[in-house]
Amino acid sequence: MDQFDRAQELDAYYRDQAIELHRKRMEVGGDSLTHCLECGGEIPEARRTILPGCTHCVDCVEEFERKRKRL
Repeated sequence: MDQFDRAQELDAYYRDQAIELHRKRMEVGGDSLTHCLECGGEIPEARRTILPGCTHCVDCVEEFERKRKRL
């Protein structure tokens, strides 16, 4: 095996690792909370069902987005 073969193997290895990491980050999972971490208000069941793993109510998420856009 020469240095070019080794370089191709390393390239493929790191590419596969990056793809796997990206896939894991894109997975939505975990249990949704019944109450918002920010305001303590109840998170509707429909939201928890559609967005597994959610931790904030719609109002708090929208407020966060508004603040972020101002920056």
